Amino acid sequence: MALKLKKIDTTKSAEARWEEFDADTKVLLMPLDNQQYQIALERMRRRLARNDAQFGQEAVGVIEGEKSEHDNHCLLLASFIVQDWQGAQDENGKALAYSENTCTEMLRGDADFFYFVLRRAAAIAADNRKEQDEITGKPSPASNGSGPGASEPQSEA
Repeated sequence: MALKLKKIDTTKSAEARWEEFDADTKVLLMPLDNQQYQIALERMRRRLARNDAQFGQEAVGVIEGEKSEHDNHCLLLASFIVQDWQGAQDENGKALAYSENTCTEMLRGDADFFYFVLRRAAAIAADNRKEQDEITGKPSPASNGSGPGASEPQSEA
């Protein structure tokens, strides 16, 4: 079997999809494999590693102005994954307009929402990969390996 170049279609990773958080709230999410998010996530991890390297083997500390990994991740999700919402409310039950700052606070303060965003954005990315595989003709389990679809019946001639 020869090594074949696989072209990556990034158009799907740039499409947002509405997901239902609860009966009253919908959230517009980008897929988790969104390139901007992935680049920013890598940059955050490098920054955290650099900050950690400043401390010796049994030393602990915090650099002034440093944020936790969770706080940084909330900021990344609000900036690159969550695009909008409908039906979100503030603590008094009033409609809450979407903004990155508000979303960051919401993610930081609500673990269920944080995990929902990660799970659903990952599911969107997986759905997109599956759809892309179907389009590019990756053999399905019901095929004979020669292309998409069921195998052709053999003639008995």
